[in-house]
Amino acid sequence: MGKILVAEDSLIVNQHIKHALESGNHEVISVYSGKEAISAASEEVPDLILMDIMMETNSDGIDAAFEIKQSLDIPIIFLTALTDEPTIEKAKFSLPYGYVVKPFNEAELLSNIDVALYKAQAEKKIKDNSELFQAIINSIDKAIFLLDAEANIKYTNSVVESITSRSFDQLMDRNINEILSFTDSNGVRQDDIMTMNNDSEKELILGETDKVFGDFYSHKVSLDEEYTLLFFKDITERVRIREANEDMKNRRLLSFIEGQEKERERIARDLHDGVGQIANMIKLAVKKGDSGDNLADMVDQFLDEMRKVTDGLLPTLLSDFPIDVCIKKIVDQANKSSNIQFEFQAEDLPELDMKHKVNIYRISQENISNIIKHSNAKSASIQLYGFDNHIQMTIEDDGDGFEVGDYADNTSHHGIQNMLFRAEVLNAEYNIDAKKGSGTFISLKIPHEKD
Repeated sequence: MGKILVAEDSLIVNQHIKHALESGNHEVISVYSGKEAISAASEEVPDLILMDIMMETNSDGIDAAFEIKQSLDIPIIFLTALTDEPTIEKAKFSLPYGYVVKPFNEAELLSNIDVALYKAQAEKKIKDNSELFQAIINSIDKAIFLLDAEANIKYTNSVVESITSRSFDQLMDRNINEILSFTDSNGVRQDDIMTMNNDSEKELILGETDKVFGDFYSHKVSLDEEYTLLFFKDITERVRIREANEDMKNRRLLSFIEGQEKERERIARDLHDGVGQIANMIKLAVKKGDSGDNLADMVDQFLDEMRKVTDGLLPTLLSDFPIDVCIKKIVDQANKSSNIQFEFQAEDLPELDMKHKVNIYRISQENISNIIKHSNAKSASIQLYGFDNHIQMTIEDDGDGFEVGDYADNTSHHGIQNMLFRAEVLNAEYNIDAKKGSGTFISLKIPHEKD
């Protein structure tokens, strides 16, 4: 049973209705004017309103019904002794659930109320289900279009409204080809979206300049007629990140190549200025017939110069000793040649192949050089620890630090670029924690399988 608001200005009729409804186990609230009906509807929120069309004025009940409908979704049945067409037509605009014509019998009244309450409950359930469905659809992170056979939009979700900057009402029944157009993965403009094949990373063009990248696919649905469900997931951010990563990778490769060219220049210069000069001196000495200690000294100088050049290319230490011994050597050299106190620790390191040894050695070398040249640090440390499936490497200093973005994206800073490139060669996870004035902490997790 329900809560019924009775708005009837005749005391006798009002009480008659109240008695009839209470005999049918309904709860009844009685009022005697349109103003009272509006106030009571707001306060009591009844399940149904019985509204006399004509109370204080000829349209008092109709006006009250309009006002109630604007703020409250309460079903209304009109009570009327009038059956003139203009009055009934005016009352229709408040969307009543029915009419009861006075005089009425109690059975007719109760029957109308039962039907109205059942209809109201059914409509509320449909509305609740519709709102739930809409909430579910709007929670999906894809743009969803339901299109008829002519590509007219019959339904969308809030994602579509967002990417098109159009409201639901502005999209309904519009042809999708008038609103959107796609460029497929081969860069070909699609004039008819309905003929497109499912594909990924299409470019959605909005207006003249705005572009959104997304994964696109469609699905045929047969209801009362055939429809097409079109799904489009916005992956613009993912594409932008990928493009940025590709650009950064290309920059690192360019930096690495430039570094190699500079290394070749250095080798050529060392060969010319050092090894070449001593070789010429040996050649002249041999022509003059020199022998003995003088010639032996020149040969020793020649070998020393060659060793310096080859150590610059691939230190012989790496072929003969473990990686920790090799890094300890450059750390010791740094302590002798700089005012920075370097510390080095290494534990549980596995046997490494030459690729791992060379790149770990060069990363250490690059960072030691950077610390000496740029950090103004007082102390620094390098640590290498071996685990079951990786090597953890950390490099830390208490110097000036730097803004990571200024270096990682700038090809002029070869030290950082080369380190990042070598980390990628080793498939290493890396992190640079640095801020101006706060020192620098670099960590690398280098995968390695034990033999």
